[in-house]
Amino acid sequence: MDSLLLVGFNHKVASIALRERLAFNQDEIRRALGTLQQEMLEENSEVVLISTCNRTEIICHSPNPCRAEQALRQFLADKGDIPAETLDEVLYVHHQVDAARHLLRVSAGLDSLVVGENEIQGQVRTAFELAQQAGTSGPVLNRLFGTAIRAGKQVRAQTEIGQTRLSVASVVVELAEQQLGDLHHKTALLIGAGKISTLAARELVGAGLQCVLVANRTFERAQKLVQNLGAQYASAVHFDRLAEKLADADIVICSTGAPHIVLRVEDVANGMLQRPQRPMLVADLAIPRDADPAIDQIANVDLYAIDDLSKQVEEKHPLTAQAWTEAEAIVDGCLDEFRGWCESRRVVPLIRSLHAKAKLIIEAEVSQTLKRMGPISAEQQEAIEYMGQAIVNKILHEPICCIKTQPDTLDQAETLHLVEALFGLEQNVNQK
Repeated sequence: MDSLLLVGFNHKVASIALRERLAFNQDEIRRALGTLQQEMLEENSEVVLISTCNRTEIICHSPNPCRAEQALRQFLADKGDIPAETLDEVLYVHHQVDAARHLLRVSAGLDSLVVGENEIQGQVRTAFELAQQAGTSGPVLNRLFGTAIRAGKQVRAQTEIGQTRLSVASVVVELAEQQLGDLHHKTALLIGAGKISTLAARELVGAGLQCVLVANRTFERAQKLVQNLGAQYASAVHFDRLAEKLADADIVICSTGAPHIVLRVEDVANGMLQRPQRPMLVADLAIPRDADPAIDQIANVDLYAIDDLSKQVEEKHPLTAQAWTEAEAIVDGCLDEFRGWCESRRVVPLIRSLHAKAKLIIEAEVSQTLKRMGPISAEQQEAIEYMGQAIVNKILHEPICCIKTQPDTLDQAETLHLVEALFGLEQNVNQK
């Protein structure tokens, strides 16, 4: 675990404007992983990149974590065209066990804007799968991400967090009910037809809203979401007709992957001219932002960026101290398992060296013995070789058990050095 490193930032420390500049879509993640592993990190390094609306984090396992940290800092500064000193103000860096704990807490939803939300676990899984496809995740990160995903599942299954079923989409719908009242006769316009829009649409229909318009650059994808919701609730809108549909919308939810503004202030202003007395709620859940921030200056329009939802969550859905304690205990338990795996992994080269040296000794001594014995049968030779191997296995059994379990009076490093010295393995191990 000594070579584990996590570098990144989230909604707690970085503004939306900064997160926009350092957001990666899936194609960009694939390219970034290749660049990091092939050009910027040491040989045999492993790397996974997580990029969501709330965070960008790079998890790395490298034989030279100090050099890796500098490479990751430089990579992020270059990506966002951000001065290093500006990036340093928001960047957090976790090493070793702290890096692992942070990832497990992220997967469990304990570091989210909406605590316990389910989307982050899927986002962590997707980031891991992209790294596997790119060949940048190896044995250590494979194990770590598997542990993180399992920790997230356990927290949601075994604590109050899983019962709340909160998401960014559900918080937006709750906010709309507070501001607009009964949603039965309201109209929602969803810009984007991805996972967040799908969740938002289901939440809206569940709240009683009976008219959902879905606009997406790929019309077929909008149609697919409409089919899933049911034609009695939703209809697809061609993206080039987005502006004219704003006059009908009481709720607008933006969640595209576009790198630029898609909801323009002039279009919203023109739409409001046709319904000046009806308020409009606009929720921009995208990073980079979909909605022009100037929309918030239009009369009778309330614009909420994703960070604005945290106050709603804190006021309406505070997590109990017991839930926090139970969730953190699950994370710590999974972390201990990962730490134990890392420690056991460190002893493998030593055990291999021990067996290799024993094999050389056996072969040499058996060879000398056979020469002195004169002609013998193949069965007799095999029996002698088997006896030599059996003796060595019995002699090595206790030392190997000691290596794997280590005495309470010694830490693992002391145990390894002691075994190396006793069996003369220090030179062999260091050469590997």
